[in-house]
Amino acid sequence: MLDIGAGAGELNAYHLRGRVREVIGADLDPRVQTNPLLDRGIVGDATALPLEDQSVDLAFSIYMMEHAARPVSFIREIRRVLRPGGFYLALTPNLYHYVCQISRLTPQWFHKWLRRRLYHVEQDDTFDTHYLLNTRAELRRRFEREGFQTLLMKTIEIRPNCLTFSLPTFLAGAFYERVVNRSEGWADWRVNILCGFRKPAGPQQAGCHVGSR
Repeated sequence: MLDIGAGAGELNAYHLRGRVREVIGADLDPRVQTNPLLDRGIVGDATALPLEDQSVDLAFSIYMMEHAARPVSFIREIRRVLRPGGFYLALTPNLYHYVCQISRLTPQWFHKWLRRRLYHVEQDDTFDTHYLLNTRAELRRRFEREGFQTLLMKTIEIRPNCLTFSLPTFLAGAFYERVVNRSEGWADWRVNILCGFRKPAGPQQAGCHVGSR
C-alpha cells in the first residue's frame, strides 16, 4: 500500500502496519522517513515516485490532491506504480465548498497560521494549494481520460472544525452542515470528496473514457 503525501503522520490515524505486506509513504517532507504509521517512508515528488512500475496494489491520499500542480502527471504516475486491477482512493476538499473558496482568497501565511492554531503542530508543512482535482466532474474526467474506472464518488459534510474560534461562526457552520446533508441536491456543496478509481486488469489505452458507476 502506498500513502501519497504521508507526511510525518501527525494528523492521520490509520493502523495498517502488520495487516498488509508493506505500508509505503511518499512525501516531499523528509519527516516521512520517521512516520510511525509506515513500514517505509520515501522522499519524493508525487509526479516522479522512486518506485518500480506496477509495484503497488493500492494507493491512497488524504488531503493531498488539492496540492497537485500537474494533475495529468500525477494521475499518470499513480497509473504507472499500480498493478493491473489496483485501486487508488482519495479524500480531498471540494472546490465548491466555502472553505476552499476562502482558501483561494487568502494568503499562504494565513493557511500556516490557521493550521498551527487548529492542529497544534510544531513544524510547518503547509504547501501551496491549486484545486485542479477538486470537483467530482473534474476527477471523473481526468482519471477516466487516463484509463481509470470510477468506482466511488461521493461528497461528505462534517463538523465545521475550522469555525470553532467563535460561537456564532460555529453555529453558522453547523446550520450549513445540516442543510447540505439534507438532500443529494446539495451534494456539490459539501466539504469533502471521497473517491475511488481502479486501474483495469487487462489492456487499456490511456486517453479513452470508460464507464463510471
